[in-house]
Amino acid sequence: DFTELDGEVTVRRLTAHIPLDLPVNPFAREALEQALPSFDVVHIHMGLVSPFARMAVQACIKTGTRAILTWHSHLGGSTWWYGAVNPLPAWESAGIRLTAVSAPAARAVATAARGNAQVAVLPNLIFDEPWEQARQAALPHFNEEATSAPLRAVTATRLAPRKRVLQLAEIARRARVDVHVYGDGGLRPALARPGLSGGRLHLHGKVMSAQLADAYTRAEVFVSPVVKEAFGIAALEARACGLPVIYRQGSGIEEFITHGRDGLETSSDKEMAAALAMLAKHPQRLKKLRGYALQNRITHTWSRGLQAYLELYEDWRN
Repeated sequence: DFTELDGEVTVRRLTAHIPLDLPVNPFAREALEQALPSFDVVHIHMGLVSPFARMAVQACIKTGTRAILTWHSHLGGSTWWYGAVNPLPAWESAGIRLTAVSAPAARAVATAARGNAQVAVLPNLIFDEPWEQARQAALPHFNEEATSAPLRAVTATRLAPRKRVLQLAEIARRARVDVHVYGDGGLRPALARPGLSGGRLHLHGKVMSAQLADAYTRAEVFVSPVVKEAFGIAALEARACGLPVIYRQGSGIEEFITHGRDGLETSSDKEMAAALAMLAKHPQRLKKLRGYALQNRITHTWSRGLQAYLELYEDWRN
């Protein structure tokens, strides 16, 4: 249990030495029950399995502290058991405001509650930079005339099974489009195997935000093959740089991308490959999507979206 200052923010960490370095602290309940009632509103961030967050919910209920609970994970196929072990309607009745980072994620939480709880959307936000600077830098060089240059696709992700990068390799091979991948993870050796994507998948490893923003200025479209993505911060950062996004139906990416305007929604890997191939074959379609994304700044930033958070806190406090 130690406290530090991060700028003007006081950060208190409740840690414990647990075998196998598991990121849990089963002894934090008493500290939470003592500390949380001193605040007007507590904002708790929840995932699929979040023992510390669940402990904070129980502490707020026990002490009568108003709280907002936000899910950052899409419950997906887990809704059937999630609602059984987490009494969501009872939490709501006890003064816990239920929210999720996107409409698809919120619908999954409502399903887990068997339709007996209201779940609002409280989207993720990002800082303006370095993404806005990259958009501004790319804007003067945008040429609305179609070109015959090869399509440049990009993604940024953890190289983990849930992110479906192995499937992306097959999508790239089928579409005959080069996809540049930024990020690292346990699947890197498998993805680096010769012949996996027919040479279409290019691994660049993990880079800093400024380098990623620079890479986005050299690309034309961002690809996200993730099924049931809760939100898609990497896709939002790419869109902030002026890239249209190709994504899967039911993804939280629909929170900030509109099909046919600044991106394309696809219902399968086959359809995603077809969308990439279509953009490569018909550059004028790509230019239309790219033009809108470059010329229209996103709204999901702290500079433009913070007020919604503050209004929710004030409303729930009262």
